[in-house]
Amino acid sequence: MGLLSKIRGGKGSKVVQGENVLDMVKETPTDVDKTRSEQKTKEDTGRAFRILKNAHLSEKTTAFGQNGRYVFKVSQSANKLGIRQAVEKTYDVHVVKVNIINSKGKPRRTGRTTSQTGDWKKAVVTLKTGEKISGLIEGV
Repeated sequence: MGLLSKIRGGKGSKVVQGENVLDMVKETPTDVDKTRSEQKTKEDTGRAFRILKNAHLSEKTTAFGQNGRYVFKVSQSANKLGIRQAVEKTYDVHVVKVNIINSKGKPRRTGRTTSQTGDWKKAVVTLKTGEKISGLIEGV
């Protein structure tokens, strides 16, 4: 039964005249909504989701992670200050140093056609001693 049929007093409706429509629409929060509010979402971190694309995982970066250094693929337009603020806001850690590497795309060939993968930028972020980003390196 739709909302309009409740308002109009259609078949099977139990609406009393004069009852507010907004009271009928209100729903109680579900368990899913509670878990979403407890977790930190990308909207809570401001522009960080535009700067940090994802964590760059390899053998070398997992070795870095044990020393408090983490590697992220970042936006081409990102600078050191923006990366520092994004990591601090997203993961609640203190960043000591940020190093940026611009990587050129590799040439690829399909048949006669040659093309090139996109250029990308990565950032090596050094955290304050004793701090770690949980869940980033442990699963590898």
